[in-house]
Amino acid sequence: MDYVSLFFLDAERVTVRHELLDLIDRMTADEKTISSHDSISWHAHREAERLSDESLLGELDAYLAGRHNKDKRMAAYFIIGKIGKNCRSSACASLLITYAPKEKEKYALGSLLQRLADIPKPADVDIGPLLLLLKDERWLVRHSAINSLQGCESAQAEDELLNVLAVTRDPYDAVYCHAVLNRIGTPNALPALALNAKSRKRDVKESARAAILAIEARHCSS
Repeated sequence: MDYVSLFFLDAERVTVRHELLDLIDRMTADEKTISSHDSISWHAHREAERLSDESLLGELDAYLAGRHNKDKRMAAYFIIGKIGKNCRSSACASLLITYAPKEKEKYALGSLLQRLADIPKPADVDIGPLLLLLKDERWLVRHSAINSLQGCESAQAEDELLNVLAVTRDPYDAVYCHAVLNRIGTPNALPALALNAKSRKRDVKESARAAILAIEARHCSS
């Protein structure tokens, strides 16, 4: 049995520990405070940011398999994302990706995708569901999907970003693609970036130029 599968065994049989339920409840507390630093939710999110226990993944999978409102789903996505970031865990990336096609609410889906941006995604991680969202009509989802490809080692990620650049008329699509290519791009991306480096739109032009410099530093220096 592979490493990732160990976390996703029969979610209905998994008991979610009280401490995890309590953390999610505190993260989603409905409260009125003067300062965010006095907020139960603010402190709970800071607590979640420090988590690095991968044994929680099975419980989080079981939790998400149940019926919960948008805010509680977003809290669970947040926790998975922070564990993935702190542990550099591709298992966390795989778990979030399995929920991407199931999440229909745009803000919750955008949050899930943003969490993925912080997690390494080796070439054996299936990013297919993320690539489908690159064409989503909702700009919030589409931009978050582009950003989710940060840390991807699959060449398919770069290819699909270049496909977006070839057809999009949204300058923000281009800026987000440039930002990701800045991190994962290869010399294959240089022609498209060079074209956008001539754009009349300042953000498009500057982000393309920054990506070119980053790629050249990684791949073209002697």
